[in-house]
Amino acid sequence: MKKPARITSDLNTTSLIEVVAADTDIPVAQAREIVMATFDAITRAAAGGYNVSITNFVSFLPYRTKQRKARNPQNGEVITVPAHQVVRVRQSAKFVEMIRRRDRKATIRKAAKGSLSAAE
Repeated sequence: MKKPARITSDLNTTSLIEVVAADTDIPVAQAREIVMATFDAITRAAAGGYNVSITNFVSFLPYRTKQRKARNPQNGEVITVPAHQVVRVRQSAKFVEMIRRRDRKATIRKAAKGSLSAAE
């Protein structure tokens, strides 16, 4: 496996695409299509009410809130907040542990069958 690109600053969509292109040795335009298609698929699934679980990384859990009464803090007026869909994001335990350790070589890839993983 090729050595991953070094990340030296905050990651936004553009820099994420550049890192993916460097890591996979594909053109930036192709990496952009892949990354954006991935984000689109996650968004469509969550908007449709489906859970999205990316092993060893994060889960997106959409749910519907009920209609409720709330108070406008500016004037104290009681308002009705309509029912709507929201999404919760839950990090995996492995992801949280990698962040705690500040593991700059972290990966969410599963170890190949029969090989020892770094955690063992």
